[in-house]
Amino acid sequence: MSYLKLPGPEDLSGKTKELIEDCINRWGYAPNIVRAYSLAPEVMEAEDVWSKGVMHTGFLPRKLKEGIATVVSAANTCNYCASSHAHAYTLAGGDEQEGQACRLLDFSEFDEKDSAAFEFARKATPDANAITKADIEKLQEHYTDGEIVEIATVIQQFMGYNWFVTMLGLELEEDNPIKNLESIG
Repeated sequence: MSYLKLPGPEDLSGKTKELIEDCINRWGYAPNIVRAYSLAPEVMEAEDVWSKGVMHTGFLPRKLKEGIATVVSAANTCNYCASSHAHAYTLAGGDEQEGQACRLLDFSEFDEKDSAAFEFARKATPDANAITKADIEKLQEHYTDGEIVEIATVIQQFMGYNWFVTMLGLELEEDNPIKNLESIG
């Protein structure tokens, strides 16, 4: 259970209500992470711009970004984010089995290009100092430097989300379609 009292959509107004309604339209429910952000409306608005900028724009397809988000979250044993983004992977055009493979850190079914990004994310997650020039060179076999910046930015974003969710004790929502997945870690 959340350590904070989270408002429901009916408790909100103005921009926070609009942002919650946007999530309901996209996800089918109001994610607890967004409900937590709604407690600080200006932060919520800034976070919404940042999140959409990272996940919905740029060179890389959203499906790959959702896979990276799932890998980072699984490596951090953040069940909330790993489960949510394994589901988001399917909403971005991936299949459920691939989303779950990212959640289980099993990259054997992916092509060499996606596997390289996922393995890089898995290695960078516990310790960014573990990344070497050789790791970047391996990514450069498949990705431009701009795409590598995007990969690193998705990793950065989800490291923060994983901390946020864990610090605030956020749990999967009752109406979340992936509620019954087995917990990781």
